[in-house]
Amino acid sequence: MKKLMFFGLCFLLLLAYGCGKVSETESQTESLSESSAVDADIVSEGGKENASDGSSVAAESIPDESEESKEPSSAESGAESFESSSQAIPDNSIAAPPEESSEIPPEESSEIPPEESSEIPPEESSEMPPEESSEIPPEESSEIPPEESSEIPPEESSEIPPSESEGDGVQGIGDAEKLDSGYILYNGAAYHSTRCDDNVAKAYADTYARYAEIFPNVRISVVNPPQSAININNPAVRAMTNDQGEVLDQMEKHIYGRVNFVNLRSVFERHRGEYLFFKSDYHWTQRGAYYAYNAFAKSIGLTPTPLARFEEKIVTTSFVGAAHSTSGDDRVKTYIDTIYAYMPTKKHTMTVYNSNLDVDRVYDNCIYVKRESYSCFITGDQPYTVINVPENDQSKTVLVIKESSGNAFVPFLTEHYGNIIVIDPRHINIDIRNLVAEKGVDDIIFHATASTSNSYTYNNYYRRLINE
Repeated sequence: MKKLMFFGLCFLLLLAYGCGKVSETESQTESLSESSAVDADIVSEGGKENASDGSSVAAESIPDESEESKEPSSAESGAESFESSSQAIPDNSIAAPPEESSEIPPEESSEIPPEESSEIPPEESSEMPPEESSEIPPEESSEIPPEESSEIPPEESSEIPPSESEGDGVQGIGDAEKLDSGYILYNGAAYHSTRCDDNVAKAYADTYARYAEIFPNVRISVVNPPQSAININNPAVRAMTNDQGEVLDQMEKHIYGRVNFVNLRSVFERHRGEYLFFKSDYHWTQRGAYYAYNAFAKSIGLTPTPLARFEEKIVTTSFVGAAHSTSGDDRVKTYIDTIYAYMPTKKHTMTVYNSNLDVDRVYDNCIYVKRESYSCFITGDQPYTVINVPENDQSKTVLVIKESSGNAFVPFLTEHYGNIIVIDPRHINIDIRNLVAEKGVDDIIFHATASTSNSYTYNNYYRRLINE
């Protein structure tokens, strides 16, 4: 009996053990089934992602080449392009010569609306991250050095001084001050005037007539620019000084004989209000000199070249002339001028000689823009200068006897003459009788301001050149 009970118990234990193994096997089978299902789903989703790439390989295993070839966003592109350009541009590029960095005339630059001149619409410029926009130095982002872009007064970009932009007779005279030196300080400019001495004017007229007598085959012309006071529009302010138009008329009335006196009164009164004279200097601008050239050319039957045909260059936007010393008032030092140069249209060379007539320098242009002052015109007051224009008739020669106002005038003569000889009688004394004969001079131009012609000094120089 005991044996029977023992075997029965063993049987029950074996039966219970077998059932437990079956249950474990089914649990493992279900776990494997669920794991396989999850892997299948992952593979299925990966297959869908890779289907667009045309590959069953997981997307993260191969870089997306389409993303690398895609162009960067505008902000990234701007940052990358600036970084590459800043590496390519040498440090000294900012110190480019003014004549290269400022070839756009103010009147052109001022006609560009602000949103176009900046070339970045406001909504685009505001999207640039601060760290990128702030890393661009102002002088590089604007491509115009600050001293050039900020120092061009509005009246210079439009070529109309502020005192004239308001029209005739509407300005007050509260800011007009006449100095003991004769200058008038008015609306940010120093205006210069002169008077006419009849005895002096007659002496010059006699000298011009004497030249016409000595050189019967040479045309004698006189070009006397007025002083800057002629450019004042306000009658009340003009009344504070000598009328420069009347001064020219007084000089002309003494002219006699075969002398061509080019009276610039009507010319300058017609263009009054334009940028004809510097605010800080007693010289005229080259625009003023152009109007004198235009009148001279017409007076002898030549067709003047239109001003628009000349390339205009800005020599400097920070010129301060010598009127502070001649006027005796340091306030003139605050009057900043721009020097415009109108480049000759024809190729030429200019040879500068010293007082011994030895060659000093040779230039390929009679306007040397690297001199950031009025001396850029024919390199200033030189004893003896010869300009040759190969494409013009080489038999046409003009002799200019001048003081410094003639420097801005001479370059325009390259439009007509094959050879231009320039003498500054203060720095050389030669017998021009031989010069006229040897060079076959066709024209002699006396060029001095109305102020200079109110003194005997230059008349004595003129007489000395003919040994009288």
